[in-house]
Amino acid sequence: MNDRGEKGALSALISDRAAELRVAWRAAAHFDDVAAMHISGHGEQMLLSLSARIDSGSSESLRQLMSSPPWTGNKGEADAPLSLLVALEATLNKAIGDRPEMRSAAEKLVADLAAAIDSVQRDKVRRLEERIATDPLTGAMSRLAVMEHLETECSRASRYGRPLSVVYLDVDGLKSTNDELGHRAGDDLLRKLTECVAANTRAADLFGRLSGDEFLLVLPETDLAGASAVAEKLSRVLAEESLHATCGTAGTPGTTPEPAELVEAADASMRALKARRA
Repeated sequence: MNDRGEKGALSALISDRAAELRVAWRAAAHFDDVAAMHISGHGEQMLLSLSARIDSGSSESLRQLMSSPPWTGNKGEADAPLSLLVALEATLNKAIGDRPEMRSAAEKLVADLAAAIDSVQRDKVRRLEERIATDPLTGAMSRLAVMEHLETECSRASRYGRPLSVVYLDVDGLKSTNDELGHRAGDDLLRKLTECVAANTRAADLFGRLSGDEFLLVLPETDLAGASAVAEKLSRVLAEESLHATCGTAGTPGTTPEPAELVEAADASMRALKARRA
């Protein structure tokens, strides 16, 4: 669901629950229960305020709202969504007492609001995980993410006796590009290289940025001979795009499928190629 759809659905949900609080307010008025009227009315105002903030802002606006008073009990230091739910449930319990017709509405209010907040929080976690997993400059996987996936692939290769290889790419001439044309040109070069590699590898292959000008391509179900063929192909297609990278390879059966060993062996292969060209 996009941001507009998410806000609309959440706002509608909260408005429905606010309507249920108005029913509770009318029931309290019928019994001349001033305290219950006040608390029910305040709960409705809280929810409608939340709904208005969602309608007028983004999901980030909702997150900011949840981390500031009055939703938190101690100036933002508490768990904001939890504080909101606990406070709302406590005030509703005081308002409804033992009246079953109000108890059901209150329980549904708390449960639905908890589910809505949980959805927003899970979306926040998902976005954070995506930022951690992706190199912000190139769009390739981050070092952390590609190494985690390499570890998973190594475990699978060892368990089932499957081939696994890597290609270590070192971008040639990045420093000179930065010095002569500026860092924006260097950034464009890295982004273009990432796009070129993605266009010339399989969907199952994993490509991540290890450092400034060094990348790692993980090739599941590929032995060392296959990795060498991939490295040669990449060197050729990159050169056709006026991009140049030295590609070292390592893999089974020549190297044990362990993350550190594969990366070190491929790095050594890349450095040996550079030394021969020097």
